[in-house]
Amino acid sequence: MMLVLPTVARAQVTVTVNLSPQGQALAAASGTTPADLAMQIQKQVNTAYDTANLNGFVRSFADATTFAQRGLGVDYMSLPGSFILGVGGQVALATDGDLNPSQSTTAGFAANFSIMLGLNLKEWGHPRWTLYVNGFYEKGSTDRLNGAITTAGGHIQYRLVDPQRDQGVGAAILRWTGIDITSGVEFTRWSMGANDTITNDYTVPAGNNNLDLTVASTGTFDLKSNALTVPIELTTGFRIVELVSIYGGVGFDFTEGKADLDANLTGAMKTPDGTNVGTVTITGTGSNTASPGNFYGLAGVQLNLWALKIFSQVNLSPEPAASLAFGVRLVL
Repeated sequence: MMLVLPTVARAQVTVTVNLSPQGQALAAASGTTPADLAMQIQKQVNTAYDTANLNGFVRSFADATTFAQRGLGVDYMSLPGSFILGVGGQVALATDGDLNPSQSTTAGFAANFSIMLGLNLKEWGHPRWTLYVNGFYEKGSTDRLNGAITTAGGHIQYRLVDPQRDQGVGAAILRWTGIDITSGVEFTRWSMGANDTITNDYTVPAGNNNLDLTVASTGTFDLKSNALTVPIELTTGFRIVELVSIYGGVGFDFTEGKADLDANLTGAMKTPDGTNVGTVTITGTGSNTASPGNFYGLAGVQLNLWALKIFSQVNLSPEPAASLAFGVRLVL
């Protein structure tokens, strides 16, 4: 479920198709007019870039940015007695679910990494409290875009209910780890741009036939997003024979974020035999805020090798974000 409030949005996109003399001749040979062929090509390009839903896509990218740190800045399972040091990675979906992954310029996953340091306050008489800081800067990419990702976060975790303390055989086989509540502040910035020629293949209706066309576009395609997020999470879990832990929980994000898109692409249209049919020009700008509130769920599994913990965590939001985190931690 997502909290929907008024947004600050703007979007404008134009797709222009210019047929070459060869393209006009191809239209006539296919039993259609140049104007109709140009219109059919324009429809295909509009569908591939989802131009009718540009505002929705930009907002979805802003929402996905809030998921860039899920599972990387907090330990939900290890019950630390003093320090925690962790290194983790994540892949997060950063596109609108309506986009066609095989055609969309922005389809794909962006990688994120983070270093985390935690401190339990047991030595200061407050064993229920654990503090965390995390952050990283790295180059990131999707299949057609590259750029940089900057993350930073600080969290505080409080143990609402203590873990199971029984020492019997049953507890050694299955032990409940209690209930934690976690909150904090996270900052994430993604800055992506076209890293190469953007190539799309289209099958275009033309008279009684279909034409196969390839468009290789070059120019500007920049996508930037910033998000400041305050998550609130409730989590619990179980240890199985002290070797494997499973955990899960629910959370809600309060977010102040925004994404911007700037595109100016031009590409030649060619048939499989290399005939130059003309050019396609795409110009557009878009800006939208992130959803101010977002429910999500999380679930993970952890392998406990004494002080060394190896974990993987999945994070899901009904609309539109998903991510998978993984990494190792040293718990002292």
